[in-house]
Amino acid sequence: MKKRSPLALVVHGHFYQPPRENPWTDEVPRETTATPFHDWNARIHAECYRANAYARIYGPKDHIASIVNNYAGLSFDVGPTLARWLERHDGQVMRRMREGDGEQRARLFAGGAMAQVWGHPITPLLDAHDLRTQILWGQLDFRRRFGHAADGMWLPETAANEATLAALIDAGVAYTILAPEQIEAVRSPDGEWQAVNAETLDTGRAYRFSHPEGSGRSLALGIFDGPLSRDLAFGTATRDATSFLEAMRRSAERSKAPGKRLVLAASDGELYGHHKKFADLTLAYAMTVSAPSEHIEVTNLGAFLAESPPTWEARLRPGPDGEGTAWSCGHGLGRWQRDCGCRMHDVKGSSQAWRGPLRAALDHLHDRAAVFFDEAGGELFANPWRARDAYGEVAEDAPERRKQVLRGLGRPGLRRDRGPASMRALQHMEMQRSLLLMYASCAWFFDDIAGTEAAIALRRAAHALDLWKILGGKPPEKSFVAILADARSNQPKLGTGADAFARARGDRVSPAQAVARTAFSCMASSSSGQGGFPGFDVSIDCPATQGGRRSLAGQARVTGRRTGEVTTLSFSASHDGMAGFECRITEMGTLKGFPNPPAMVRGRQSRPAPHAPGQRLGLDDLDEEAAQALRFGALVRMAAAASGAAGCRALLAVADKLSACTTSEHAALSGLLARALASYLEDGLGSRGPMDWQLALRLADRAGAVQTTDDWRRLQEIVWEHLESLRRRRESPQKPLRALAERLWLLKAAE
Repeated sequence: MKKRSPLALVVHGHFYQPPRENPWTDEVPRETTATPFHDWNARIHAECYRANAYARIYGPKDHIASIVNNYAGLSFDVGPTLARWLERHDGQVMRRMREGDGEQRARLFAGGAMAQVWGHPITPLLDAHDLRTQILWGQLDFRRRFGHAADGMWLPETAANEATLAALIDAGVAYTILAPEQIEAVRSPDGEWQAVNAETLDTGRAYRFSHPEGSGRSLALGIFDGPLSRDLAFGTATRDATSFLEAMRRSAERSKAPGKRLVLAASDGELYGHHKKFADLTLAYAMTVSAPSEHIEVTNLGAFLAESPPTWEARLRPGPDGEGTAWSCGHGLGRWQRDCGCRMHDVKGSSQAWRGPLRAALDHLHDRAAVFFDEAGGELFANPWRARDAYGEVAEDAPERRKQVLRGLGRPGLRRDRGPASMRALQHMEMQRSLLLMYASCAWFFDDIAGTEAAIALRRAAHALDLWKILGGKPPEKSFVAILADARSNQPKLGTGADAFARARGDRVSPAQAVARTAFSCMASSSSGQGGFPGFDVSIDCPATQGGRRSLAGQARVTGRRTGEVTTLSFSASHDGMAGFECRITEMGTLKGFPNPPAMVRGRQSRPAPHAPGQRLGLDDLDEEAAQALRFGALVRMAAAASGAAGCRALLAVADKLSACTTSEHAALSGLLARALASYLEDGLGSRGPMDWQLALRLADRAGAVQTTDDWRRLQEIVWEHLESLRRRRESPQKPLRALAERLWLLKAAE
């Protein structure tokens, strides 16, 4: 029997989500495509991030034999934008990630966690300022989350060129992970360069990349096994623990490296539970039970490199025109610049030509903003770019703490300031933060500029433009939009990139909207005049602000949580007791910016910016989530008071304005509409008066989304009894009544 070579198994998971937060509120808005979850972060968190923090191992009869922390066996990186969301929404998962890294540090003397370039950009496409800042902020964020410096750093999409790897070396990074197709040639310590490709490169050893300057400084490279990683992502390797470990052994057998062979698998971490259901369970059993029993060493890349430092050298494949390469594009970096052929879905007639104008528009905005930052930022800081680098250490701190640090980095005038100059310094840094985040790679990765991911980048661009104007600059908005107009959506009704930008800009939330929401909530419920709104704290100062009133008027104080900026407004608001709300802003102070968007954009009605004095706001002027909550409250009140056809029509009119509902919202809505229809039928059928059967059928269709409620059963019983009454009188049911019976699954009555 052939003796198997010893192997060091490293399974790397790249965990990442884009910056989904609305930049004006710093909260993730509802994403209806993630229903029944609030948003995609929440959905993937349930299916993957928490599932791997508490992974089940099942014993006989499917009882839970153990709950293990998969992060204690994985090599992994967690993107700063995802880590921030996890800290804010489920700190236990971040704790388990830290503990998993700590367990590996104790067991292997090297942690399993790697840092990630901060905003997930395609690093070879960054300028020198941004490349340095993105790497540094990624390192600072890692130290903040994990409590120690990171040895390794993940490059988004493993995108790399010589300048990128040199920048990692300059930043003190010890190692990174690349794909086999990114390596052009290798050489042994005393040998000559040998050309390799994805099929001939031996991934069973680590390699060294030397700094181009010739100083002798270097970076270790772990090259993941391509066939193995593809089997995990798209094949059957995650079907069960046996398949998982067999795939690992096949990888080791492909290598000719002497001694212990590195088996490095790399994939999106979301593979384990989100992309592949139950893959988190396979991972837990394979790494915790099967591998130890079969004497397979589960380790991480840092530990392997400490035991087996690289002696072979690797040279990067330059890519087209020397632009670099990545693991998710076979055409250099084309996926993030042009219609290279890479796409998620091969739809006839579709085009990715929009990628070029999107990149060009963002670069145009970025380059002009750099000049503005040099000039206006230079009035506050001796070196605004070094100040930006330093801001990464406090970017998640409270506004006053951030302003304090910025004062320490400023010129004498800023150091002495406790007012406007400090706020300007903070606004400059927040503008830069959005400019960095708008380059998140997923904006180009998917198939349409009208998609969710491109909207994230365009929202960040719109936010940067707003801050630019607040800071007194003159941003190139017209030329920016003109470039975007050359990017055509694959859905003609959604227009161009200019229309996509207008829709993204329509997500802007102003202090006036926060006041309107607080006033509406106060009048519609028993709440007081103190309110939390995504991104804002609102305090209403007016006589008798107890809830349940039909009108309110007075002063409101709005504090933006991200910057600490305070806005004061005078307002008056009214409520008709049902679904009618109106708030009028009569006077404002300390607010500037938030320019008016156009009245109409392709694909969505755009509201005028609801913050100018004299502007009237209703539910349609609020963000989708706020309006949804208030409309549901109105539906409850209306259902209780609904009588006759007019009341039911009003109820449907409000229900029709709801956006996509969660499972619990569907159930509540179905119950309300079934209750209203039952009351309408009881009154109408009993009086034998005229019935609006089309209205009844519409209500039944909407109420039938959930057919297990008591209200639905009551509805069935009312119609059944009426049909029985008709049978006794030997009368035939009208055609609309038979149609209603069919919708209610009263099959005998419908025959």
